[in-house]
Amino acid sequence: MINSQAFIYLATVLPPILIGILIWKSDKFPEPGKFLVTAFLLGVAIDLPLYFLIILAEDHLAPFLTFNLEEIDLWMEGKQEENAIFPYGTFAFLHFFRAAFLEEGLKFALLIFICVKLEALDEPIDAIVYGAAIGLGYAAMENIGYLHQPDGWTIEMAKARYYPLVMHCGFGVVMGWLLSQNLFEEQSKFKRRFMLILALAVPVIFHGVYNYYGTADTFPILTFLLIIGIIYWTRREQMKKITEAEDKNKIENYDVAYSYLATLSLVIIILVSAKIY
Repeated sequence: MINSQAFIYLATVLPPILIGILIWKSDKFPEPGKFLVTAFLLGVAIDLPLYFLIILAEDHLAPFLTFNLEEIDLWMEGKQEENAIFPYGTFAFLHFFRAAFLEEGLKFALLIFICVKLEALDEPIDAIVYGAAIGLGYAAMENIGYLHQPDGWTIEMAKARYYPLVMHCGFGVVMGWLLSQNLFEEQSKFKRRFMLILALAVPVIFHGVYNYYGTADTFPILTFLLIIGIIYWTRREQMKKITEAEDKNKIENYDVAYSYLATLSLVIIILVSAKIY
């Protein structure tokens, strides 16, 4: 078995790049390559602000909400006290807030910025492509981080990261598709705002559910469904008539704030429910 660091590094970094190229080429009218590379690199850069947000969440927010993160470590190591009740609330905090909400929230902010600023964005599939590029960039950086863990430089670790890679790509595709409904579809202001909320809320919930169950290898079907979703929505949106996104600069700041508040409210409901349970 080949275990050289160079091979393992390539096995970790090349897949997100290749998937990104395939999605880019699936567009009949591809976006400028430099814009896609920029979106990918912005996804990579998410890791830095995310690191500080996680520190704030773990050191200040979790104790304030009476979540004890050390309990999870004890359970993962099999050192919990006899007859101890599994800390579902803390587990939900880790997966739905610290991971899902913070990660997808940063991706959402980047995708909004790209969709508002880029004049080249002129059809629904463009938002999907940029959403996938951001997700793949983040996944590439996350996977590299896992390699640097103890015993991380193995081909088994590289292969184990393929599921999360596809998931991050899928979250970006779903986010981009829902955002495209806000940008390109003729609909009421209420529905446009609702689609903007869904563009953040749906990836957050999917991400949280995948982490909550998938990390225990009990939710592999979600990955398969998202792969099918990527193919389906990409082909569907490509067949739509190209439309100038005249309203793309009309995404109001308060609408974006509503998206964050509505999604955070869902996350809080999940945390409270898990803690009560």
